[in-house]
Amino acid sequence: MPILHNIKHIFWDLDHTIWDYTTNARLTIFELYDRHNIKSLTHHDAAMFHKTYCKHNDLAWEHYRKGIINKAELRQRRFFDTFIELGLIPEGLSDVFETEFVERCPSKGILIEGALKVISHFSTRVDQHIITNGFKETQTIKMHSSGIHPFFKTMTNSEDAGFQKPHPEIFRMAMQSAGAKPENSLMVGDNYEADILGAYSIGMKCVFYNPSGQLVDNQPNEIRSISQLVELICD
Repeated sequence: MPILHNIKHIFWDLDHTIWDYTTNARLTIFELYDRHNIKSLTHHDAAMFHKTYCKHNDLAWEHYRKGIINKAELRQRRFFDTFIELGLIPEGLSDVFETEFVERCPSKGILIEGALKVISHFSTRVDQHIITNGFKETQTIKMHSSGIHPFFKTMTNSEDAGFQKPHPEIFRMAMQSAGAKPENSLMVGDNYEADILGAYSIGMKCVFYNPSGQLVDNQPNEIRSISQLVELICD
């Protein structure tokens, strides 16, 4: 039953909400593991290398969002710390991994299941936009390589905005760019703090994409699959 009315603009998070970062990154990590014959350097297999990378990547992004580290430090640390934890000598090779990861991963075009169908559904009904904390150059490549670029009117990224989600200003800037108002705008994202609380703070309507069933204090409109979004919005 539709519960969201007067929606004229949908603002989407990109990574983990539309673009399947988890799958695309995993494929890239496994490629690099084989390409550089890491198997000959450690008893840890590709799956463990990927798992360790994910831990350090998530931690680096958390620190980046909080302003503890900058972009350059994030990109220097995530593979360096992965190599250190697995007992590998990171000198040089961790930098190679970072460079090749940034080159290869954004060009992969796997989307979250159902995402393409949903953004296609809304393409003739509302204006759609991206608000992302991801880096400008890689986010643009992701949108083109996955074929979703034509569906979006604007993209607001934290580097250009000078603010990261959940800071209210990045949402204000995104709406200003889109010619939107909070009362007719909807934010859809998978990060409760960055996407949902940030958008709520300036009066936007929100839908929390929560495939893992994360428990949160104040339960917002929630979907477990992107396809469910169509059911919530009244044409």
